[in-house]
Amino acid sequence: MNIFKSVKGAVSVIDAASFYGIKINRSGLCNCLFHNDKTPSMKVDIRYYCFGCGATGDVIDFVCKLFGLSPLDAAKKIAMDFNISTTNLNNPSINKRSTPVNTDNIIIQRNNEYQLIRTFDTYVLDVLFSLHQYKEKLMAFKRDYAPASIDGLDTCNPLFEEALMNLSKTDWMIEELTFGFRDEQLTFLTNYKGEIEYVKARLSELN
Repeated sequence: MNIFKSVKGAVSVIDAASFYGIKINRSGLCNCLFHNDKTPSMKVDIRYYCFGCGATGDVIDFVCKLFGLSPLDAAKKIAMDFNISTTNLNNPSINKRSTPVNTDNIIIQRNNEYQLIRTFDTYVLDVLFSLHQYKEKLMAFKRDYAPASIDGLDTCNPLFEEALMNLSKTDWMIEELTFGFRDEQLTFLTNYKGEIEYVKARLSELN
């Protein structure tokens, strides 16, 4: 196991962000460090993703950008700051309490857990991306197909009607999925599976 795998197996982005003094709210969001962010728009967990500028990556990418380091220097910094032993890369250990502990099995177990979480988070981001795309379509429909006068409301364009019917709900879905805890996100995805499938199908029709 090399230093990159050792570091990424032992430290998540939220671990690093907290360690380096970045304020994270209860939903795992913080102000994006990579653009002028006035409200928290960066989700930090195993990886990070900014809903504002689209910046994304793993813990090494995060520390690279945070401190202006090369990937190798960033990995070394994380290893040093989190006391991850790299003297024997085939048997890495992590020591956050100054007591060397061989954590091969812990790292393997955590990697498996991370993989499951990463798959879930990737799906959440995919759903959010689809919802944002659909919201943009609805806003365009509302703008471009609005009746010229109140008299035209009885015969307005179906796309304008679609925007009126779905825009508020789509906004609400984005907010719920963005700011919910992971268990809340899972419940949301289960309860609104039909609506999510509709959005994805509708985008396929419109693209």
